[in-house]
Amino acid sequence: MNSMGSFFGIVGIGAGIYCIYGYLLMVRRRQIPKGIMLPKDEDPKKCRDVEAYIKMTSTQLLLVGLLLIVYGGMELVNTYVVSITMPIFAVIVLVMAALVWFAIRTKKANNTYF
Repeated sequence: MNSMGSFFGIVGIGAGIYCIYGYLLMVRRRQIPKGIMLPKDEDPKKCRDVEAYIKMTSTQLLLVGLLLIVYGGMELVNTYVVSITMPIFAVIVLVMAALVWFAIRTKKANNTYF
């Protein structure tokens, strides 16, 4: 048993659920989640075009959330069931690429709409 694998698996699943919650908040309630999308000093009410901001950033947030949940699940399988080293590595690379894409799009959206 690898306790670090368990830890990263649980954190990955938790972070993925939080990202999907933020996505649902944006899509259903038309609110911008401050903890995920904005810097601490920025007020979501100051957004010039909420609809365009949501359209520009929601897909990336959903993708990151789903990939984090997949990573967390695979990490737990890797820890407790069977060793799957190469698929874990591939998912980590996908998560990192999605995070970079998410960061770039969110920064551009923040500069454009705030």
